[in-house]
This record gives sequence, C-alpha cells and structure tokens, in this order.
Amino acid sequence: MNTRIYLLRTIVISFAIFMSGVCKAQGIDQKKSVSKKDIHFTVMINLKFPDNNSSQLETTDNDSLYADQAVLKLPDNYSETGTPVRLVYMAHGAGGGVTADSWFLNNYSLDDSLLANGYAVFDVNGGPSVENMGGSWVVQSAFKAYEYIRQNYNVYDNIFVGGFSMGGCSSTNFVCKHSSIVLAHAMYSPVLDLFGQAWKNPWYKTTRQAIASAYNFKDKTGKTWEPNKVIGWNPLFINNFSNGKDTFKIYPVPVKIWHGIHDPAVKYGASERFQKYIQNAGGYCELRGIDSNNHGLSCGNAFMNRELLLFFKRFDK
Repeated sequence: MNTRIYLLRTIVISFAIFMSGVCKAQGIDQKKSVSKKDIHFTVMINLKFPDNNSSQLETTDNDSLYADQAVLKLPDNYSETGTPVRLVYMAHGAGGGVTADSWFLNNYSLDDSLLANGYAVFDVNGGPSVENMGGSWVVQSAFKAYEYIRQNYNVYDNIFVGGFSMGGCSSTNFVCKHSSIVLAHAMYSPVLDLFGQAWKNPWYKTTRQAIASAYNFKDKTGKTWEPNKVIGWNPLFINNFSNGKDTFKIYPVPVKIWHGIHDPAVKYGASERFQKYIQNAGGYCELRGIDSNNHGLSCGNAFMNRELLLFFKRFDK
C-alpha cells in the first residue's frame, strides 16, 4: 500500500513539474504572440492651459489630468534583448484615432511595410477628440507615449515621425518641440496651415470647434478666428523670418511630403510653401506632388508606402 502511495505521489509530482515547464513555455510563446499585436496603454496629459494673465504672486496654473489612449505595434524581429528596433510616431488624421481597443490606421496598409522591415510604430489619440488639430494635448501625449515605450521596450532613443492629413499638424508640432529625438519626418497630404487649410476649408462641421478647443480660443463655438492663440503652433509659420522679399523657415530635420495636387480636402498650396520656405533657408525638404484629387492618399498606397520606407532608411543606421 505504501509503495502504491509512493508511486502515485511520484507520478503526480513529475506531472506537476512537466506541466509547470509547459505553462512557462506557453507563457513565453503567448508573450511573444501578444507583443506582435496592438499594445494599448494610456498616458496622463494635462488638459488645462497655462493662465498667464494674472500679475499676482500666486499659482494660477493647475492640472486637469486626462488618460489619453495610445497604441504600439512591434515588428516580428522584436526581442526584449539584443539589437533595439527603430520607432516611428504615426500621427493619424481626423478620420479616426486611437481607442482602448482599436486604431484607425489599422484599416490601411500604411504600417505594413514598416513593420515588415523591422520598425515599431505608435500613435496617440491626442486628447478627448479625434480631431486633436495638432495642439498641445497631442504633443504632450505623443512625447509621454514615446517615453513610456522607450522605458519599457527595446527601442532606439531616436525616432522617425510621420503625419497623415490632420496629422501633418500633430507631427510637425511634435518635431518642432522635440527635434532632438527625431531623425527625419514624412507626411502624406498634410495640414500645415491651420487657417488657410482647416479654418477656411473645414472638412467636418466640427473642425472649427475642434480648433477652438485645441488652442483654447475664448470663443469655443468656432465662429471667431483667434490668431494670437496659434502662435508657435501653426506649422507653416513656425520658425519663419523674412527679408521683405522671401520667407525663410528653419526646420530641424529632413522632411518629405507626398500630396495630391488637386486634393479638395487639404489644399496642396501649403505643402508648396512649406517646401519653398525651408529651401530658402538652405534646409532639406522633398515634395512629391501627385496628379490626383484623392485625399485618400493621406492614408497611403503601395507606391507611396514603399517610398516612405526608402526615405526613412536613408537616415537610419
């Protein structure tokens, strides 16, 4: 009887050890599998704008914390040790952003070639509205998401940045505020002039209200343009100076733009001026005007996505 009990106990212990190894192996495989899918997380941003109107010696600035949605996708060659992977911030357009379980750009093949070639990609919603309009909320969020990813995943410190339609504002403002970590910048059909492209030619009924909210206009209805509120945030006019004849733009990284020449939603002219101003100052800006009236190019196609990859690779290790 004792022998039977001993044998039974031995079998149970052996089986338990075996299953423990299986579970650990499954856990490792599952972790690897999960890491290839969308990794959703949140970052805390401050929705309050600085109050600089008071001359009293008192604290007038304060917090209104908001948990913003972010998403990360890792390539198949990612590993927790060894050679890091390069990270790309992909700033979405007004058509859709990031939720707790979805990402608008997953509807397109825009990130496929990047992931297949070993690049990790991330995006943030940029505040309570998908139409973040490139304001301080989305720049806060993108930088905090970058810091979270850098601290928790095996990625290089320096990144690439891409902006798509409205994401032209988000990506350009991110580059201007955090140029020290950016290698190069690319944009498809970008919004680069908040007034000329977005306010005067709104794509939705909510666009003007979104601008008013993102830039803390006094009139939140979207009926009044308040140019003083977008100083330092309107991409076409940041870091510009003029000699009375020409306008010069100091842009901190190489940039390339693809834009439909006849795009009815986001006018092509701002991309031309953006390139001209940068080149006037001796900067590097490529512009590829495409004979098309399709604003859908803002989400890419096979040819543009291939060129995007080649552009980034020219500035990578």
